[in-house]
Amino acid sequence: MTLPTRNDCRADILRLTKSAVEAAELGRWDAVVQCYRDRGALLETMQSPMGEAGDLLKLDEQVRTRVHIVQAVLASLLGDAMATRRRLHGLRQRLGAAVSTPATMSVEV
Repeated sequence: MTLPTRNDCRADILRLTKSAVEAAELGRWDAVVQCYRDRGALLETMQSPMGEAGDLLKLDEQVRTRVHIVQAVLASLLGDAMATRRRLHGLRQRLGAAVSTPATMSVEV
């Protein structure tokens, strides 16, 4: 069994980073996490820094941007859901229906 060469590691690191970007675009966050775990393990085994670090950082920024966009969308949707819940609660009160205790929602950003 042969050990992977430095070029093999570089190719794998780049492949994992691109896979993380693609997974983020598809909303497959578990795959994004796994790609970064695997990439981190490879980076730890390398003895010298990669020349393509700038390229990796650009790809990482794409993932970070996607995460921020999804967080903003989710926060907006949760806000809309809470506003709808409050309106429904008010309608039920005006109609004299039994009102249940409203549930709360939160989002961590």
